[in-house]
Amino acid sequence: MTTLGIIISSARPNRVGDKVARWVADAAADRFEIDLIDLREVALPAFDEPASPKSGAQKTTDHGRAWGERIAALDAVVILTPQYNGSYPGALKNAIDFLYAEWKDLPTVLLGYGWGAASEVLPQLEKLMLRLDADVLGAIGLGFREDLSVEGELFVSEEKAAALRLHLDALDARMPARVG
Repeated sequence: MTTLGIIISSARPNRVGDKVARWVADAAADRFEIDLIDLREVALPAFDEPASPKSGAQKTTDHGRAWGERIAALDAVVILTPQYNGSYPGALKNAIDFLYAEWKDLPTVLLGYGWGAASEVLPQLEKLMLRLDADVLGAIGLGFREDLSVEGELFVSEEKAAALRLHLDALDARMPARVG
């Protein structure tokens, strides 16, 4: 079975990302082994490797090596991000910036949530992941009020649930094509 990483990027104590991640995991569990990656638990420090990830140099820190190995072991990833002040959390940017080669050709779906269905953050995150040569297959935005409450109660429309299923189908279809 292929491994799907689901990255929870919010580290806030009152976050709803756990509930959104559970929704994605439930939809994907019948076809993927799930690696739920909580950036609050990963707790990477601010980037502290001596060389740029793009240089291809070996990682020298234990946390850098462990993070790189965890992402490299994935067959696909769904990155969950809240929209904070029109952008993504610093913990997510740092976690992305720790790596380079590990993102290349990785089939990726972006799922944002917040006011306005994360309409500002999703294009920014897509641009970043495309810059790293990730295989971005699409994005879904969940909005407070129409798809979930600010406390994290989900009442996602069938249209968006179907979009998630289609994106998971696309991830699944990419598995043989991934260059490792």
